[in-house]
Amino acid sequence: MADADLHPMSLGEVLDRTFNLYKNNFWLFAGITALPFFLLLIVQVGIAAVSSAAANAPVTHAPPFSPGAIGGMIGGGALVMVLYLLMIGAAHAATVFAVSDLYLSRPASIRGSFERVGWKVFRVLAVFFLIGLILGVGFVIVVAFGFAVRSPGLMILGFVLLIAPVIILMCRMAVSIPAAMLEDLGAVRAMERSVHLTKGHAMQIFVIFLLVLVATYVAILVLQMPLLILMVTSAAAHQTPSFGLQVLQQLAAFVSQVLVGPIGTIAFSLMYYNLRVRKEAFDIQHLMSSMTSNPAPNAPSAA
Repeated sequence: MADADLHPMSLGEVLDRTFNLYKNNFWLFAGITALPFFLLLIVQVGIAAVSSAAANAPVTHAPPFSPGAIGGMIGGGALVMVLYLLMIGAAHAATVFAVSDLYLSRPASIRGSFERVGWKVFRVLAVFFLIGLILGVGFVIVVAFGFAVRSPGLMILGFVLLIAPVIILMCRMAVSIPAAMLEDLGAVRAMERSVHLTKGHAMQIFVIFLLVLVATYVAILVLQMPLLILMVTSAAAHQTPSFGLQVLQQLAAFVSQVLVGPIGTIAFSLMYYNLRVRKEAFDIQHLMSSMTSNPAPNAPSAA
């Protein structure tokens, strides 16, 4: 295995390396990302089948759903949501491990990346929860302020003023997951670590966020928009979209999510290593660690 190419990278180099890793290891990253979205695809196709069958069934005066049936549907939906969140967290963490292995010139595989996740998936969910909680508290404060002053204009102003802190927060928290996975940190400590590493580099991370957002919308426009237009046309004509059209729309959403999903995680994982190289001389640390763990074969042993 060739030595890892560790050096400080510019934003352009980070992005170039991101797309090279993605292109050269497409099936690795697509396979990792596909797991949670495949579960969602199965559920959505099942819902489409039920709705299509109900729309084509003859109208009868059937009794409403029993409380037990409603409770079962709610319980089943909650279970699917929990599994989906766990899979999203596991896929995110596994992608970080795969990028780490490739960046450090180690072999990477779908199975090996998921095996390294284990219980660490709950750290990923904890980070997501804490960031969402902070954003939610800010949203509630703005809404409460708007209702207190009874002024829609002040409420809008509050939302506008909230945008900048939200953007800054997202940029400063961008490498929380790589820190949690690769340094074995808890959620709060990983967020603190991210704030430390990203200091002075928020603008570069903001550019990465913008590029990922643009890639997401391009995938939606290319793969999903034509089918969404057909579904809206059917709805406007007071017709239920056919089961086949609904399945095609869900497949298009699945493909776009799998195609775009890994890009942001790859970029932020590389940015994590880039910041460590710049601020902590990680390249020298890794070189010394490699020399210690792999001594020269002809080196004389210590007396």
